[in-house]
Amino acid sequence: MEQVGSVYGGWKWLCGVNSTDLDSHGDFIHESLASNVCFVDALDTLPHFGFIFSASVSLLVLNCFRKFRRKGKTGYILRFPGHILRWLISIFLLICLFASLAEGILTDETYIQSLGGSQPHLYLPPITALTACIISLVYYHHMEVWQAGGMAFVSLLYYATAALGEIGKLVNLLGEDYGSIEIPRFDLALLQLICYTVLFLLDVNVIRLKVFCRRNIPQEKLDDLKSPGPLFRAYFVNLASQVSFWWLNWIFFLGYKKTLEVQDLGKLPKSYSAETLHRQFKEEYQKELVQAASKGRQPSLGKVIVRIYFVRMALAGILKLLGDFAGLVGPICLSGIVLYVTEIYYKLEPVVEIEPHFVNMTEFTSNGFVLITITFLATTFQFIAGQTSMYYTVLYGLCVRSSIQSMVYEKSLSLSTFATTGGDMTVGQITNHMSTDPMNLLYMFQYFHFLWTVPFLVSVVIYALYTKLGTAALLGSMVYVLVIPLQLGIANFMAKHQKRALTLADERLKHSNEILQGIKLLKSYGWEQLYLKVVEKLRLKELESILRMNLSFGAIGFIVTAAPLVVTLVTFGTYSPISGEALTPDKAFASLALFNLLAVPLFMLPLVTAQLVNGIISTRRLQRFFMAQEVEKQSAGNDWRERDVKSGDSGVDDNQVSFNYQHSPTNQTNEFVCEDDVDETTLMIPIKEVKPKGALKYGATNSFQKSKLPPSVSIRISDGNFTWDKNSTRPILSDIDIEIPSGKLTMIIGGVGSGKSSLVSAMQGEMTTLSGSVQYSGSKMSVAYASQKAWLMNATLQDNILFGEQFNFRKYKKTIDVCAMKPDIDILPGGDQTEIGEKGINLSGGQKQRISVARTVYSGRDIIILDDPLSALDVHVGSHVFQKAIVGTLLRKKQTVVLVTHQLQYLHHAHKIIVMKDGRVAHQGTLDDIIEESPDLYSEYQRAVKFSESESESQESMRGMSDNEKERVIKRQISRELSAETRTMATGTKLIDDEAMEHGSVSYSVYLFYCRAATWIVAVGYVASYVANSGFTVGTNFWLATWSEAEIANDNSTDIQPLSYYIAGYAGLSFGGVLTIFIGSMLNVVGAYLASKELHVTMLRNIIMSPMRFFDTTPLGRILNRLASDTDIMDKKLFQSIDAVVYFLVGYISGVIVNCIILPIFVIFAVPLAVCGYFVAKFYITTSRSLQRLDSVTKSPIFAHFSETLSGLPTIRAYRDQNRFYEVLLKKLNVNNTAFLYLLTTHRWNGVRQETIGAIGVLVAGVGTIISSIDGTIEPSKVGLAISYTIWVANFMKSAIRFAAETEMQMNAIERVKEYTSVPNENYLGTEPAVDWPKHGAITMQGISVRYAAELEPVLKNISLTFRSGEKVGICGRTGSGKSSLTLALFRIIDTYEGRILIDDVDINNVPLSTLRQRIAIIPQDPILFNGTIRYNLDPEDIRSDSDLWHSLEIAQLKETVKQMPRGLDSEVSEGGENFSVGQRQLFCLARAFLRRSRILIMDEATASIDIETDKILQEVVATVFADCTVLTIAHRVATILDSDTILTLSDGKVVEYDTPENLLTDPNSIFGSLVKSDK
Repeated sequence: MEQVGSVYGGWKWLCGVNSTDLDSHGDFIHESLASNVCFVDALDTLPHFGFIFSASVSLLVLNCFRKFRRKGKTGYILRFPGHILRWLISIFLLICLFASLAEGILTDETYIQSLGGSQPHLYLPPITALTACIISLVYYHHMEVWQAGGMAFVSLLYYATAALGEIGKLVNLLGEDYGSIEIPRFDLALLQLICYTVLFLLDVNVIRLKVFCRRNIPQEKLDDLKSPGPLFRAYFVNLASQVSFWWLNWIFFLGYKKTLEVQDLGKLPKSYSAETLHRQFKEEYQKELVQAASKGRQPSLGKVIVRIYFVRMALAGILKLLGDFAGLVGPICLSGIVLYVTEIYYKLEPVVEIEPHFVNMTEFTSNGFVLITITFLATTFQFIAGQTSMYYTVLYGLCVRSSIQSMVYEKSLSLSTFATTGGDMTVGQITNHMSTDPMNLLYMFQYFHFLWTVPFLVSVVIYALYTKLGTAALLGSMVYVLVIPLQLGIANFMAKHQKRALTLADERLKHSNEILQGIKLLKSYGWEQLYLKVVEKLRLKELESILRMNLSFGAIGFIVTAAPLVVTLVTFGTYSPISGEALTPDKAFASLALFNLLAVPLFMLPLVTAQLVNGIISTRRLQRFFMAQEVEKQSAGNDWRERDVKSGDSGVDDNQVSFNYQHSPTNQTNEFVCEDDVDETTLMIPIKEVKPKGALKYGATNSFQKSKLPPSVSIRISDGNFTWDKNSTRPILSDIDIEIPSGKLTMIIGGVGSGKSSLVSAMQGEMTTLSGSVQYSGSKMSVAYASQKAWLMNATLQDNILFGEQFNFRKYKKTIDVCAMKPDIDILPGGDQTEIGEKGINLSGGQKQRISVARTVYSGRDIIILDDPLSALDVHVGSHVFQKAIVGTLLRKKQTVVLVTHQLQYLHHAHKIIVMKDGRVAHQGTLDDIIEESPDLYSEYQRAVKFSESESESQESMRGMSDNEKERVIKRQISRELSAETRTMATGTKLIDDEAMEHGSVSYSVYLFYCRAATWIVAVGYVASYVANSGFTVGTNFWLATWSEAEIANDNSTDIQPLSYYIAGYAGLSFGGVLTIFIGSMLNVVGAYLASKELHVTMLRNIIMSPMRFFDTTPLGRILNRLASDTDIMDKKLFQSIDAVVYFLVGYISGVIVNCIILPIFVIFAVPLAVCGYFVAKFYITTSRSLQRLDSVTKSPIFAHFSETLSGLPTIRAYRDQNRFYEVLLKKLNVNNTAFLYLLTTHRWNGVRQETIGAIGVLVAGVGTIISSIDGTIEPSKVGLAISYTIWVANFMKSAIRFAAETEMQMNAIERVKEYTSVPNENYLGTEPAVDWPKHGAITMQGISVRYAAELEPVLKNISLTFRSGEKVGICGRTGSGKSSLTLALFRIIDTYEGRILIDDVDINNVPLSTLRQRIAIIPQDPILFNGTIRYNLDPEDIRSDSDLWHSLEIAQLKETVKQMPRGLDSEVSEGGENFSVGQRQLFCLARAFLRRSRILIMDEATASIDIETDKILQEVVATVFADCTVLTIAHRVATILDSDTILTLSDGKVVEYDTPENLLTDPNSIFGSLVKSDK
């Protein structure tokens, strides 16, 4: 025991038994302590031990005693100054310490081999320092969490003493002549000294700022942390958590437990909110406008983006470049590893005696274990740098997307009416600026850095190959030189067809939108199949371009996959003949790894180029949009967009001064307009006006001037000439000189198309002023507006009336009463909280107009503009609204009312009357003035009131009733004024449910559904091709291993195969790989084409053939989303994701098999790694699936709000409510941005973890194969093959999971498409009747009961009627009594579930649906025209001659109107027919009915929007032209059906009267008689 004690006494346990640093007793030799290596190492260890102890105690004490720290434990960190630098230095120090440990072990190995004993002091200090470094990071983390700056004193002392320890080590090395960069120990000590010094200085700074200066936390961060709910934590965690995305773990655990909801995500920090991003972008855009104006050039949106994001994107780009260069380390190290094991395996180096020494750099870097560790670290840095760079590029792309979307919305709120309806741009194109263009910019940001890093990487790789293989590498690289231009050429071809496909998609969606908008009319006409064919033709053209585009993509994929095989074949085949040297494993597999590095970048290059081109195109499109025509300056003179622009007080008192807007000369604005892409003639450019200082005023160019109006005048138009088109010099309104008296009723009357609606638009600045001015009184300039076509929001009835105003119970109740809304509210299932569907689908026309009027009454604005709201109301209800709301409320409050109307019986209430004719003011003045000036007009007025003689009597009888009795009367009159939808809604308030969000994984049935659409032969053949390709690739690599090994193994053997043998085998296997990948790529594209073709046409046909109930309960945007977004995914993205999944999955499986064949023990490590990968993937896919669906669900409200806003622009602007709608948009953007950013970040989370598993796999495989090769069980070439495959497997596993998740997300689009391919259809089948059926037009109804859906109550009950051939039947009843439902039953648009209808003794249920509808003519209540020519709108089947068309227009009183148009019948009709008035559209529908020449005509409120004079003419024309036809007429104006042969009166879906008008008028109890009396 004494001997053992003497042997291990003193410091021998540290310095070793044979150490020259100790004396015989085991003590340090004191004569030369500075040169005593063991003493220096021991001294160097003390600071680390001391810190480990002191830091542990400090953390324990502070954790237990919270009063010593400022902040409790939360999930957030407020970073100290120098946080990122500290973490980077600490991580670099950790790497240096690991290297020191490796160096110590290798140096110790020389001592063991020479002296037979270990020297622990060589590796124990690095271990201690490593531990201390890790604890220092934990310590610093808690210092930030607790905001305890005083803790830095402990770490400050540690870094100071640790630096002294490193100085001692350096002094020792210099004294022993080891002070050279060739000695790793010296290099590492120097680097560690620098690290400790920097860390010391950082702690000094923390103490200065946090202990002595007490610097406050920025308010913005405090505001973020105080906000309720979770926060996007990326910038409130430490750097390690940030780059590893560890902070995101919480959402994966939550997403795995439950389906994520929007409220689970919380919100983004203020710096990334939509408000902040918009403000930042807008400020830069305004600066660009200033610069463009000063330099006389066009503004550039691209320059704005560059100025904001250049520096940030540059940093992300540098990070990516560093990561790419780190990827080169693996192949270079692979060469060294193979050389290392080759020397050991074949014992190529002679055995020499080794002296103990510090290893030099050559020894250190040639060790296989060191090299595999370096490979592991380089791989780790590569994926961290790559994922971090990608995160930031995507984040900045999201910022750009959000900024552009908010800018587009802001611009849209100021767009002129003509810009959206006059052909400049369609609603679909504007929507693309909100959806497609921002996404193109996001994708451009995401992939931008590939564009410039790829050439760098290619250059470095080719140089590295040249150093390995010489000229042969250059020959192989020539293949890439040839391939890159080919790829770029294919990419250009692809971009060309992509542009064409986008254009065709826009056209297809425009037509699809028109079909859906007018589906009821198309079904009534039986034209749905006709219009469907138009869309299908466009779809075939679009698919043709998509096929070519996808074939190009497949060709690029084939080239990229095949090129490495060809390159390696050329390179390896020419290496030995050119160089005369053998192709050894180290050269072969290092070169192979380098060549494989080029595959992905070269694949990305053409695609990234295409994305860049798309981004540039989108930027130009957006710039053109931002320069589009705007409405003229608001009458208040202020542009709402200046709300957040700081400006000085103008000094203008709005109570004393009025404002006008007037025409601005063209030459003042042209200098700011783009020459090519931007409309150079625009007068309304959203830029600031040039001031003397050079500043610009943001907004429209129209200036406003101070001017005074007398108090008696609210609006004055002086010498006004107005047009819609800014480029037109021909005025629509001419010589307008009017004054609107304050506090009075002004009525605007005139014929159809006379300019009434245009006049009120001009008053509101919606038209372009060619000359003259419009002035508002400064004290009376707030406006409320009810448009001719009522615009309602998808909100509750109450919200639609309040329209952003504060709720006042008394005011609200009175508004409800005077607008006769109380009976509606009583009957509606949810009262005033009933949700109004999209475009008011669940309300009748009358209800929509009364809500619109109620909105103006509640608003309390000074000026109320009403554009013909009474035309949609029953006469008595209209009279109530006029008397109570307009006269009794608005005028009593001295509000100015401008009323456009055809109801001439109210003229005697007007204080002023303006008569419009042909765009001019024909007459104006009081009723007496009009009577004097225009006797003809007076006669019309007399006709309008000739039935009003008993009105006073009717009013007297009402006056004697109690309030409750009056309410019951009004309620009876409007209680049925409910659409079928509202009357049959279940108890509750929602007609349209929120879009269903699927839960869980996509069903396998969806995948099978897609495979069936692509055909099973293609699907199976595609997978088989990729499996075969993988087999050929594995065979090629094994062949290469055998080839390279043969040169070494058979140096002295005569049994060596000739070089041609190996080249031929390699070429044959390579050709098999090339062929199979080509077949697979083409089958993938063909399958995608077949699936897209089949699924879209099936879905669209199924949608079009669905019953009307489907369209009533499904928002239009939801259907369009299937036809746009989901179809786009199906066409262009899904097949790419499937291709990637199959390719990477097959490659991953083959890689694992290869490694298990080479190293069977690899299975032991592969299984846990695979299990870890599986669970990571499961967490990732589950959560990312929820986030993808959240992204989709939160995106829909943005576009729904946008679409809703575009349709209601005049109303929003009239109320000056742009800011409120804009704020709503920002809130919706914030919600969607949050979901989308979390989704994008989850990709990075998965990437880091999968690549970490892959890197561990590389380390395990490398160490395992090196050990096995040293033992002689694996040949060196197999080591190279195994490590190469492990690197590939790591990438393949990550990519397979990434694309599997993406595929599942995209399969959600197929899931949604599948849903719409199974919507129940109408029954279109039947037996064709005779060609001339119906020959007579006799209609018989036998006990029919009708309902809108099986789950709803009937709207017609047991009705039996007979309409004789040629009979003229007037159908009356209160609105909603079943009149329209009766006509819909004739067309089988709604369900006749009992009884039957016979037309000329033929049961219509047995007639094919299209035939039935094409044999009956209808003039519908809601007239719709389609984009195209007038000819196309009248005769889409192209079966009528021009003379027929002109005759039909003559009958419809439109011949002169069309003749005056430049191109006559070929004149364009804008989207929705917006370039014609509502009355004119109804007349076009009459012309259509005439052209049909049917024996049955249905007129459903056909003249509601037509003036009395035109109505009278039409009644005479119809009586003559349709004399032999059976005519069923539904009308609000009972006078229009007085001449009918019989009158049918309906009430509550039942027949209550059916007799001649004469008999019914003599019956005192007749409902028809009471209606006539009410109409008088």
